Amino acid sequence: MNFTNNRTVSLKKMMALAGLFWFFFLIFYLLGALTFHCGEQAFTAFYVWFNGSIFYPILATLLILTLIFHVVIAITRQLSNNVSFGDQYKKPYPKAIPRVVAWSGASIILIFIITHSVQMLSINTVDLYSEIQNIFQRPIMWAIYGLGMIAISAHLHHGLSNVLQTLGISSKQYKSTAFIIVLLIMAGYASIPLGILYAKV
Repeated sequence: MNFTNNRTVSLKKMMALAGLFWFFFLIFYLLGALTFHCGEQAFTAFYVWFNGSIFYPILATLLILTLIFHVVIAITRQLSNNVSFGDQYKKPYPKAIPRVVAWSGASIILIFIITHSVQMLSINTVDLYSEIQNIFQRPIMWAIYGLGMIAISAHLHHGLSNVLQTLGISSKQYKSTAFIIVLLIMAGYASIPLGILYAKV
């Protein structure tokens, strides 16, 4: 039982660390995306540099591996009826969040990540500024990105609010801070399509 105990806690910690890796990537990706407001030259220069740097394949590999690990562990835990051990894990699945909603949100995030990755890899990096403008000329893309951002925001807030507990630290006092952080990140991402819309008007 102790072995199972330790293994479960270790997997939860590793899952949390994988989630944190993606959290910091979201911030890095946002900082790069915000160069869009600096004009076409700055925006294109950043992505041409990054896509051609040695960091790109390393980061891409780590993102894929951590995402697969995070998803596999999450699914495995859910299929095993969310069984956890230890005093800090005794709380039941939140009744305010139906299981189908949680599964649907996670599925939307995964589909959004895959869709966005394929889309970014298939467009012309040299003319990325114009490509981004064209993407957000279509209402369907507003719907897709809006739904994706909402799902990511909810998941990110839940993760940030609980990751310290998973790592052995009480996170109750950080819930409001997590909300503010998520709000700032999502506001940053939303500023790009909104900037395109404003320029068009």
